Amino acid sequence: MTDAVVHITQQNFIASGAFCDCYRHPGIPEQCIKIQTDNKKASKKLKTDLNYYKKLHKTQSDLRYIADYLGTCQTNLGQGYVYECVLDSDGTVSKTLEHHLEHNSPKIELILEELLHLAVHLLNNRIIISDIHTKNILVQIVEGQPPKPVMVDGIGDRVFITIQNIFTAEVHAKIIRRWNRFINVLSEKHPELQPHIAEIYLGKKHIQT
Repeated sequence: MTDAVVHITQQNFIASGAFCDCYRHPGIPEQCIKIQTDNKKASKKLKTDLNYYKKLHKTQSDLRYIADYLGTCQTNLGQGYVYECVLDSDGTVSKTLEHHLEHNSPKIELILEELLHLAVHLLNNRIIISDIHTKNILVQIVEGQPPKPVMVDGIGDRVFITIQNIFTAEVHAKIIRRWNRFINVLSEKHPELQPHIAEIYLGKKHIQT
């Protein structure tokens, strides 16, 4: 990335989490910058995330459903970590899955259908997600295309022992287990959508052979 200092203001603010604050890049709208918070676990989480991205880049994994990590930059708020910014066709930052659920989006049934595409993609590309929830998934709305769910955080595996991840069957089982746990929570919070949510559980039938 460039050595020039990127000046970030509150106008660039997108969202805040326990481990980082996220801002839209003031000079490159297609990028966002994450700034580490003072949470004592933030540094360890960031290191784990970046190591996993390094692995995905090395294996040239298909990241079409993942907001990719692009590098670092210096900002007036400190070290910045640059990622793809998920945008709708009108140029605005895509809304979270949680937003669409809470605001009874007219596209919600279609969004839920597309969630399965995300899950199957993660499964068949062996991409582990440590933290799946509705705030970590943005839904990209592009005119003329189905809504596209994109993971923007929680990438990788944050367990202490990861040696089992060398085995494809173990990775598949982990992805299925974590995804279905997420769907169970979704079903409990939104019982009115259970007929549609029931269709997006993962199983062995979704594994490409």
